[in-house]
Amino acid sequence: MLKRLLQTDENLTSFIIRVTVAIVMLPHGLQKLLGMFGGHGFKATMNFFTSNGTPAFLAFLVIISESIGSLLILFGFTTRLWALMLTIIMLVAASMHTGNGFFMNWGGTQAGEGFEFHILTLGILVALLIKGAGRWSVDRQLTK
Repeated sequence: MLKRLLQTDENLTSFIIRVTVAIVMLPHGLQKLLGMFGGHGFKATMNFFTSNGTPAFLAFLVIISESIGSLLILFGFTTRLWALMLTIIMLVAASMHTGNGFFMNWGGTQAGEGFEFHILTLGILVALLIKGAGRWSVDRQLTK
């Protein structure tokens, strides 16, 4: 089962999308975990999630998946596992943003952000779930 989870090929496209999603998601995770990039850090993020009714364990998984999980995706280690975790997070986040419409709020004219970012991220994550980490990944090295 572990080999099936890690199995991937030398696909350059998988490498490109793996690095892309990691570069985009990692700063979001670092905001939540360490307070970088204008974020509030672990304690404040946990308080925010739990005060809105999210169980503490799920809030913790969101923080770890977006930070540590994104870093592991960058290196291509257990890529499918973290892509699955981020897929679940993005599905929930997209559902939370449907009331703001489709488009991101580039002009500041909407009440909040739409869900187009989440759809793009979901497409990348699903491709990683199907194809795996691709070229130059730890997963590839472990299954050779």
